[in-house]
Amino acid sequence: MKITGIQRLEDCLDGSRVYSYQFDQPWTRESILQLSALGKLDYFADFPRPFFRIRASGGLQIKGVEGLDYCRVVLPRSQRDDFPQTLDELLASRA
Repeated sequence: MKITGIQRLEDCLDGSRVYSYQFDQPWTRESILQLSALGKLDYFADFPRPFFRIRASGGLQIKGVEGLDYCRVVLPRSQRDDFPQTLDELLASRA
């Protein structure tokens, strides 16, 4: 999976920013499980639309739905610059 677009959605009062990350293919079970390298993974595969959430140190959060080609990312101020490259490298390394 590769990031094909990033859209800024909103700012939070704590200085975090919320983005929508678009990918070149939809989330699969395997690509969702890869995200566990970033933090605590909650994966609700039994939901009618399987939902996942990552919560990492420093306030990073990723939320998405299996089968969609985008996810919502909350980036704390300290991770804004490095995160897109970190996520791209993680997903590319397991392809």
